[in-house]
Amino acid sequence: MWTTFLVVLKMNLRSRSALFWLIVFPIVLATMFNGVFGQITEGYDIKPMSMAVVKDANWKRTAGAGAFVDALAGKEPSSDATTGAHEGTATGLDQQLIDITTVTSTAEARRRIADDAVQGYLNADGSGRLRMTLSSDTAGTATSSDGNVTVTIAALHGAIELYNRTDAITRETLEDHPTAAASARFWRSVGDAAGLTREVTLTNVKPDPIARYYYALLGMSCLMAMSYAVAAVTFAQANLSALGIRRTVAPLGRVRQLLAGFLASWLCAGTSLLIALAYIRYGCGVLLGGREPAAVLAVGVASFMSCALGTMIGAIPRLPHGVKIGLTSAISCVLSLFSGLYGSFAMELSDWITRHAPVLALVNPAQQVTNLFYDILYYDGYRPFAATCVNLLVMSAVFLAVGAILLRRQRYEHL
Repeated sequence: MWTTFLVVLKMNLRSRSALFWLIVFPIVLATMFNGVFGQITEGYDIKPMSMAVVKDANWKRTAGAGAFVDALAGKEPSSDATTGAHEGTATGLDQQLIDITTVTSTAEARRRIADDAVQGYLNADGSGRLRMTLSSDTAGTATSSDGNVTVTIAALHGAIELYNRTDAITRETLEDHPTAAASARFWRSVGDAAGLTREVTLTNVKPDPIARYYYALLGMSCLMAMSYAVAAVTFAQANLSALGIRRTVAPLGRVRQLLAGFLASWLCAGTSLLIALAYIRYGCGVLLGGREPAAVLAVGVASFMSCALGTMIGAIPRLPHGVKIGLTSAISCVLSLFSGLYGSFAMELSDWITRHAPVLALVNPAQQVTNLFYDILYYDGYRPFAATCVNLLVMSAVFLAVGAILLRRQRYEHL
């Protein structure tokens, strides 16, 4: 059995086509993904905008405006932050939204915009409300293709609106209840309500919209690894190869021969997927949420399922080896379409199937392998990951059972 294991292992390692499709192809395609999509995520990060702050008479009468703007700039509250209507709003931001340039009038701020020195300005009106004015170029960029500007403007607008609402509520409360100004609890409540803008996540790590393409690539690579098991089973069949004839008359039983071939194929498939996973993780920088050991376990489960499916296909009688290899390639390409590998349309199709026909997604091996890594990255716990592993192991049991039935029924009139 050990000799058969080594023979099948050497045969797999000498297969140039298998090495190309299972190692070279995933690396090349992952490199293409990294080149094409690598900058998309960065395009939606918040980057500070250059803004002029008009510190005129209205600004000086607006209590807390300076502290608020310093918070937007990621600084400690400035010296002009006074106690009063906005004592509780001088909370800092974890994310810097603006770079400050101080001016004394709106006319000067407009000149700075005309000279392209700033992208807009902030000022206070007579009622103490803050207003944001953007240059025409900045506004045009925000409505076109610059995701950074769009996200930053949205966050900045939300922070200013929150400040103005808090200002209005605070002033109204103090007019109705003047004694509230002496209450520390009141000012703490104002500060809690004016928490400004903070980044939160509902998933294990920050979502990466491009990661799904890499996961779908791993799903396709996993199915392509069926070729190892297909070859191991095909070359053990007497009617399909000379090697199969010799193995049939060998003293080693068929079960032990197939088990040795399966283990060798599983080792090759798992190693190939680990190489692709390592390149995606460390070469392309696609995170796994700090759960690399779980990803290694996922590779083991996925490659086991792939070899089980390859065993079933390899056990199909009378089909030559070349036809079976072509069948594995066709199955891999078709099922990868429904797991979202081929662009945004395929991703939308995969999402639609998951929502409206979940059974089809459940029986799609490529989708389930994709879900393995998706579960690792995004979910707080391991329960969804464990459920997907169980589903793949059930698939493996079914594939192996069908393969065993097909192999058991095969008889030869002569060798």
